[in-house]
Amino acid sequence: MSKSLIIIGGGIAGLSAGCYAQMNGFNSEIYEMHNIAGGLCTAWRRKGFTFDLCIEWLVGSSPKSMLYTLWEELGAVQGKQFINYTYFNHTLDEHGNRFICYTDPDKLREHMLSFSQEDEALITEITDDIKKLMKVDMADPESTRISGKYSMPVSELAAQFNNPVLRNLFKCAFDWHDMSAIVVLRTLASMGGDDAGYPIGGSQPLAQSIEERYLSLGGIISYKSRVEKILVERDTAVGVRLADGTEKRGDIMLSTADGHATIFKWLDGKYSDDIIRGFYETLELFPPIVFVSLGIHGDYSHEPHRLGFSLKTPIEIGGEEIQRLSLRNCSMDKTLAPEGKTVFTLMIPTNYDYWAQLADKQEEYLVEKKRIEGAVIGAISELYPDIKNKVEAIDVATPLTFVRYTGNWQGSYGGWLFTKKTMSVRMPLALPGLSHFYMAGHWVSPGGGLPVVAITARAAVELLCKNEKIHFVTTKP
Repeated sequence: MSKSLIIIGGGIAGLSAGCYAQMNGFNSEIYEMHNIAGGLCTAWRRKGFTFDLCIEWLVGSSPKSMLYTLWEELGAVQGKQFINYTYFNHTLDEHGNRFICYTDPDKLREHMLSFSQEDEALITEITDDIKKLMKVDMADPESTRISGKYSMPVSELAAQFNNPVLRNLFKCAFDWHDMSAIVVLRTLASMGGDDAGYPIGGSQPLAQSIEERYLSLGGIISYKSRVEKILVERDTAVGVRLADGTEKRGDIMLSTADGHATIFKWLDGKYSDDIIRGFYETLELFPPIVFVSLGIHGDYSHEPHRLGFSLKTPIEIGGEEIQRLSLRNCSMDKTLAPEGKTVFTLMIPTNYDYWAQLADKQEEYLVEKKRIEGAVIGAISELYPDIKNKVEAIDVATPLTFVRYTGNWQGSYGGWLFTKKTMSVRMPLALPGLSHFYMAGHWVSPGGGLPVVAITARAAVELLCKNEKIHFVTTKP
């Protein structure tokens, strides 16, 4: 008789785990707090515009790559049209210098040399290493060597440039807190190899494709089903209690939901050790963000799809001064806006504590969101002076929005940041002392992103099959 599996969370990790569980003969059911699947891989509509939170590129979009097989198994890439990038972004400094991060390493090299002949050795070394990464997979010893070489934060790599203009532009183009520089090089290598394309339609169609794959395999999803407790008997996970008091029992539990809530709230911290507690006490998270989306009456398809720029007049968000913004122009995807119109989005790092103190102050919270709308429109008007009269729709999502819809700890949108400290960290797919229980998603592997959560989901079901003495198998639709 097939064993039952309860999966907490209907994001990409939960859907992926469900697919692999169904492939291997388990009867699974996903309990999802929201009324749609996808988790952070989502979008929403306002006045005819689609505001997409997640996908700018999907690593594994090329049939030549190893990851493509995983996406095929999940039904994610079949029938999708991908656009490959010729550049990662454009970056403007405060003096108007423009750096274009080309995805072709040779073109990138020549462009960087146009700023700094004195840095030719370093420029060539970096672009040659991107070429090497394009030819090997992540498990290759050469890939491991290069990862160690670029484990430092982007700011440290940028500091190695002699030319002050290139040094500043490189840092502005890629620096994201203490994220390791190898993340940038790997991204450029994937894009340069046409293996990190953008799927037309964006996040929601991709999530729906995996949801359809799961349902076609016989899986069940219960929406608006918020888990409040994991039930344990004799150190064995036996079920969950939902917010409405209903208890659901199963043979095996798998949480792809927020790691902090899973371990320290739903399990009362009873099945953790010093190592696991240390993760949550010391490791750096992807920062919480304010996500601003605008529907614009105008065609901006001639402008860069990603543009970072310094502000002549800094703005304040979350109690902090913002001196630079990075604007995503979604013109390449005609499905996101009516004809002749455009969607702009901005991810702005913020302070979670600032927003947490507004959680019970609804009026102040709404006033602050409204103020941010005006501040961001004013900031964008430094680039595009006529933008103020063209905004037809605007939406501001804060860290509290992320907590409300996904439950993510401190509003983080990607779990653990990939840094020099975390790149060697290996997190368990099970908890010490608790049987019949597994975890998957971005809280068990640093780096965030869709590939990470899908890979951990597959690995968790592989481990489950091993423990149940079942030969792990996969299929493609």
